[in-house]
Amino acid sequence: MDTDEMLNDDFLASLLRKMPLESPSDGFINKVMTGLEPLPSTITHKRTFFEWLKSLIPYLGVGLIIALILYSSDIPNLNFIYGKEYFSGMLVKAFHPFWISMKVLLSSRLITYFLLISVSAGFLFIIDKLFSRRFAL
Repeated sequence: MDTDEMLNDDFLASLLRKMPLESPSDGFINKVMTGLEPLPSTITHKRTFFEWLKSLIPYLGVGLIIALILYSSDIPNLNFIYGKEYFSGMLVKAFHPFWISMKVLLSSRLITYFLLISVSAGFLFIIDKLFSRRFAL
């Protein structure tokens, strides 16, 4: 017999109406409140210059990488960048012997794969150190 059937029966409905409602015992609220622990207070302190600098370093690095990509790109709308001809004409030609020697050195596939994996793993480790809250001050 469920609750709807009990309410339809006149005798059971009258018994349910006469039954007093349950109420909490005396001092229930005081006992519950003594069992609760107060929230820990937050300690606010002024951030030092080093903490501000540490939080800005990842963003400055990303901005520098984006600036270098834009500076060395061939996008026609970016021809207003001063010194682009010097960068592409003089500095790239100056490092040409270095790139040739690196190409000879890295001609092996095993060395290339090892360097790709180690550089990407190192980059991910550095990003994790910079952005993770575990290593924050």
